[in-house]
This record gives sequence, C-alpha cells and structure tokens, in this order.
Amino acid sequence: MKNIKRLLQYMGDRKIKYFVLLIATLIISAVTQLYYSYIYKSLFNSIEYKDKNLFVVACIMCAIFIVISYVSPYMRYFQMKQVRMIVFRIKIEMFKKLTKLNMQYFEEHHSGDTLKRLNNDANTLKYTYFSGIFRVLVLITNGSASIVAMFIYCSKLALVSIVFSAISVTISISMNKTIENLSQDIQKKVVKLTERLSDLFSGFLVMKMYSGSKLVTERYLTENENITEGVRKKTRTLSLLEMLSFLTGMFGNFGTILIGAFLVKRGEIDYGTIMAVVTLQMSVSGMLQFLGGALADMTSLLVDAQRVFDFLESNEDEVDTFSGISNDKDLDLAYEKGISIEKLTFAYKDREPILHDFNLQIKNGEKVMLVGESGCGKSTILKVLMRFYDQSEGIIRICGHNIEEYSLKQLRNMITYVPQENYLFEGTVMENILFGNPYVDKAMAKDAAQMAYAHDFISDMPNGYDTILSTGGRNLSGGQRQRIAIARAFLKNSPILLMDEPSSALDVESENKINLAMKQLMGNRIVIMVTHRTSSFHEFDRVFEL
Repeated sequence: MKNIKRLLQYMGDRKIKYFVLLIATLIISAVTQLYYSYIYKSLFNSIEYKDKNLFVVACIMCAIFIVISYVSPYMRYFQMKQVRMIVFRIKIEMFKKLTKLNMQYFEEHHSGDTLKRLNNDANTLKYTYFSGIFRVLVLITNGSASIVAMFIYCSKLALVSIVFSAISVTISISMNKTIENLSQDIQKKVVKLTERLSDLFSGFLVMKMYSGSKLVTERYLTENENITEGVRKKTRTLSLLEMLSFLTGMFGNFGTILIGAFLVKRGEIDYGTIMAVVTLQMSVSGMLQFLGGALADMTSLLVDAQRVFDFLESNEDEVDTFSGISNDKDLDLAYEKGISIEKLTFAYKDREPILHDFNLQIKNGEKVMLVGESGCGKSTILKVLMRFYDQSEGIIRICGHNIEEYSLKQLRNMITYVPQENYLFEGTVMENILFGNPYVDKAMAKDAAQMAYAHDFISDMPNGYDTILSTGGRNLSGGQRQRIAIARAFLKNSPILLMDEPSSALDVESENKINLAMKQLMGNRIVIMVTHRTSSFHEFDRVFEL
C-alpha cells in the first residue's frame, strides 16, 4: 500500500489527466464488453424467435460496436503519452537528486546499484504506470461489470461466478507475499551482478596485469547462477499461481454451462440469455485466470518502483538550510579570525572514532601542513571542514562563526578544494576549467590556465581549449589533469584553500610545475594541505603531525 501511495505522489501535476484517461479507457472497455454480450443475446433471440426486426437491430449494433472498438486504442495512446511525461520528470528528479546526495549515500551504495536505479528501475516505472496498473484494473472492471450484468440476466449463474472469483482472489492474495519476497531477492542479486560488472570495468587494467580474469569470471558466474536460481523459484511460484487461477476459471466456465443448460431445460431463460451469460463468463474467466498473474506482475513492478522511490527519498545535503549569516556582506568578515577547530571527534558510520578531541587554530593567511600515517584522519579533517560529513562532537568555526551557521552553498563558496585525483568531465578543456566558476569569461579562464602552467600544453593540443576530453580526462597525463584542476581553483578564487596530496604520484617535471602553480595559488589565503612529503613545500608556517 505504501508503494502505491508513492506511485500516486510522484505523478505530480499529471495525476488528474492520467486518471481521467485511465477511467475513460476502463469505462469504454467495460461498456464494450457488456455491449458485446447484448449483441449475442439479440442475435440468438432473433434466430430463435425468427424476428427480422430484432436481427436488423442486432446488425446495426454490430456496426456501432466496431466503431467503439476503434476508440479504446486512441485512449491508450494518450495515456501512454502522459506516462512518458511522468517517467521523464521522475528521471530528471533522480538526476537532480544524484547531485545533492550526501557522502554517506555513496559510501553505503555501490555505483552499480545506483546506475541500475537510474536506468533499469526508472524505465520499469513506465510499465508500472501503463501496463501494470491498467492490467489489474481492466480485469477487475470488466469482470465486475460482467458479474453485475450476469445478475441482471440470471442471478443464479452470477452466484456461480462470484464463488469462483472469491476462490481465485483468495489464492492470489495468499501467494503475493511470497512472490514479492522472491522479487526483492532477485533485485538484490541483479544489483550484485551489476556491481561485479562495474568492478570489472573499473579494474580492467589491474585484472589484465595480475591475471585476475579467472577470479572475476568465477564471481560473475556465481552471481549469474544465484539470479538464475531466484528466477526459477519465482517462475515455479508464478506457474503454480497461473495453474490454480486457470483451474478455477475452467470450473467457473463448466459450472455456468451446466447450470445454464439446466435452467434452459426448465424454461427459466432463453438461448439468447445463455449465450450472453457465456460471453460475459469470458471476462469473469479472464479475471479468474489472469488476475493472480497480473497482481503478481504488479507486485514485481512495485519492487522496482520502490528502489526508485527510496533513492528519491534518500538523505541529501541541506543546501538551503537556515543560515546564521544574514547576507553576503557578513561573509566579508575579518579573516584574521581564521579557522578554529575545538575538541573535534569524528567517526564514520558503525566504526570507531578516527579523530578524538582534535584541536587546531589557524590564523588569517597562515599555511598549515597536516602529516601523519595513512588512516589517521588527515583527509577526513578536510571533508569535515567542507561538511561532506558532520562531526560527532566538537565545534568548527570559520571567521568566528560555527560552520553550521552557514548554508552549505555559502560555506563551500568560501573554500577551494584540490584533491589528489581531480575528475575531468567529458567535454572541452575550456568547459572543464569553467567548472571552477561558470560565470567568468573565457579570457579569465585562459589567464587561470596560464597561472596553473597549463596554457602551453593546452595550446599544443589539436583544438586548443576546444579539444574534447574523454570521460575522466583519460587522454591527458596525471600532471596535465592536475594543472587543469588548479586552473579551476584559480577561477574560484576562495579565501580558504584545502589540498589533499596535490602532487603525489607525479613525475619530477610535472611535480615541479604543479608546485610552482600551487605557490601562486596559495598567495595570502588560509591553506591546509594534507601530504606525506614535506620536502616539496617550504612556504608553510607550521607542520601539524597527527
């Protein structure tokens, strides 16, 4: 029930149009079914009683029936149009959500799982809104309308249909929970398989270098076997449900024919009535035979939909939370107050604290280097300063204000971050530099590239600043990628600079150019740099060892 409410919620402003078209389609379908049975009744009665006028009326009704039959597909077309717009909007919301998710989500979810939600599960919503809901409702609507009409034609035959319908629905409901559990289990296994594929693509070079193809293949085969076994269990359950639904439908048909024959013999009904009831029995039988399967399919679709809704309702960075800073002028506070970290304690989820009672005072324009063993929390301090994570205990102040008084947008506008591995997006070199500040002109971007010692190698590229970079900047060297990242930092021009191993894993020439660029970038800013190598930088005021 919760997922159905969420289905309705995420329809947005197209909910009314969707349901108007859905209800209209269901009404046309039910009326067509009843009209069809009445045509049969009229035709057989005209033959039985040799009534030419009734026969002519029946023929005219057949012509009208053909016209009505052409209307329903058009209604379904307009309904599909609404569904596509609903799913399109949900996909846009999912992408926007992806850009707002906090760091904890990415730690707890594999990239393969997220990709499946954005692609496969989101596409499944189309079938949920269009086919899943309609199939269940049209079976119920046509079946219910047929039962009402059968009561009008012959209440005794209608009672037979109701009994068998109740049996079928009871069987369906009792087995739906099992099918839901099996569907969820299959989804988890499919996610695991997607994660294995994602690992393969990400670690392809390592796999080749260390002959790891056998291990990777074995893991992939194991996940495939798990999925296959889950699908087999679900198929067996669905087959059992379909078989039971079919049997109850068949018994309903036989029961209707036997009782109808008995009533005709007693003279209570005519041949036209028995044919009308048998025709309606087809809808009742359809409900009996296929409602169980339709509900099971809808349950499976809702499992996929739940993964989409869970993603959309995940915790995100509160960009627009309350800010104790009233306006931009307050951001021009005296930076001599610098950064103050008092009794900082931090632990990642379900782990022991990595930082405990950490204290650090940094004055305006001061440059501090953080050193220490791997895993001691150096990089974590930078992430907490940017509020990628919130501290467990302690207070952090920037310019005399608790960082929680700033909105995330204000806080991160005050900070430039240069990580060890900067990511370059697919697009031109210029577009990647402008990530630092999309509001400046290209001349300023080129000036930033000059200061980052990137202009020369960019100019030597086939199309200069308009050269297309591959995803991740794989067609550049590590040093070139880092210099483009530093050009971004120059463009942002924030008063606080955080650096995490900016020159590690580079050759000597690249490192020297990076260091020259970093010296210019540091200027009069407050600087905190995490590094293992203190020999490369001599401009720091303090070295703080964790």
